[in-house]
Amino acid sequence: MEYLYLLLAICASATLSIMSSLFGKRNASITNATPLYSLIVVSSACLSFGLICLIDTDFDIRTLGYSALYGIFYSVAMIGMFLAYRCGPTSLTAFIKQLSLICVALWGFLFWGNRLSLTVGAGLVLIVIALALCFAKKRQQGEAVVSLKWLLYAAMLLCGNAGCSIVQKYQQMAFDERTKNSFMLFGMLMALAFCLVLYLSKERCRLSTLAKGSVVFPILGGVSSAALNLLILLLMGSSLEESIIFPGIAVGGLTLTLLFSVVAYRERLTARQWIGLGCGTVALVFLNL
Repeated sequence: MEYLYLLLAICASATLSIMSSLFGKRNASITNATPLYSLIVVSSACLSFGLICLIDTDFDIRTLGYSALYGIFYSVAMIGMFLAYRCGPTSLTAFIKQLSLICVALWGFLFWGNRLSLTVGAGLVLIVIALALCFAKKRQQGEAVVSLKWLLYAAMLLCGNAGCSIVQKYQQMAFDERTKNSFMLFGMLMALAFCLVLYLSKERCRLSTLAKGSVVFPILGGVSSAALNLLILLLMGSSLEESIIFPGIAVGGLTLTLLFSVVAYRERLTARQWIGLGCGTVALVFLNL
């Protein structure tokens, strides 16, 4: 069952990235689309967890502190991800998003007492190599690879995404894997309040100004985000360690996103990228030995 959860988490992670990229590119010329996108994503995620809590909830007021911290990290990650996709290379932004999951695995080795065996160490090294090979880009003559603005947004994405997973783990450790649904619901509600303030504080971008049909992307992104976070919580309560969970999601999400770009955008894979996918496959084998 754990590996089914892992597979579903990989699909949810890839879907979230693809939806954000599709929306950003289709509405690249729309002013202040970021607050509206974030508001719709978080609203969709809140609704999803609200429905889950109607079925299974276990509230404890002490979890609100964790929810508040999660809400901050989640908001930072969503805003950073959208802005990074919008103003910088899609491939490098996807690389940063997946790299944040590797940071969580490293955090586990440092602070959660996860074992670093030879095979796990080799798997982590191969994961980094796979990510670098798949998303490395040759610099064009006279062209900057990324802007300082993109670096700031990418840092928001990296820290926010890693922070979300780390707070989730600490919450599960503190409450013996209980109250995960209410913890996520209140975390999303706090993120929603933050996104609403951001939206109201700027010149408002209305739904009518968006490209036709593009509103479905943040809705699906929010559902995917809720599913991903729920699956991560389930995986954290399973027998799998973070050294398998997060690198597995990283490489799996990378692979699906890359394959989607090949099918949907007719992007051609280079020999380096095929080698990267091969390294990722071997890495997953090492991590499961």
